Amino acid sequence: MHYYNMIVLRHFKILILSHVFFWVAHTLASAADLDPWEALQGGDYAGVQEVWLPRAERGEIEAQIFMGHVETMRNMHSEAARWYRLAAIKGSSVAQALLANQYLSGSGVDSDLVRAYALYDLAASKGHQNATRARDLIARQMSEEQLGQALDLSANWKRDGLD
Repeated sequence: MHYYNMIVLRHFKILILSHVFFWVAHTLASAADLDPWEALQGGDYAGVQEVWLPRAERGEIEAQIFMGHVETMRNMHSEAARWYRLAAIKGSSVAQALLANQYLSGSGVDSDLVRAYALYDLAASKGHQNATRARDLIARQMSEEQLGQALDLSANWKRDGLD
């Protein structure tokens, strides 16, 4: 990956994570006594997990995304990918873009440009602006064969749902 693209990707990841985290934290904060942002800032992962893990396990998309962020902060990227995937399967464009980031960087999953592109495309089709930009950026790094595979995968997911 070219140095410029790595810098763009790093800034994109920071931007999307900060916006999503802020949105999720404030969405969920009203439902619990624990302010998730303050708890995470203070390193109280156990307190955060006690409140939000049961919600994530019940299938609440925002809680699954939040737990993905918690696991990312703990450097447990495969667990983060698991939570993002669960929310992505339910149609969350935010989770789809976050999971695409992990496939692009190989954090917690095997690096896979085809899956990254397809996930960004799926999120972009739902209006996710950053996913659109990221998709278009990585398309330039892909061979025609990879791009064809990614478009087929994205079309399958749009038709049948993310597996």
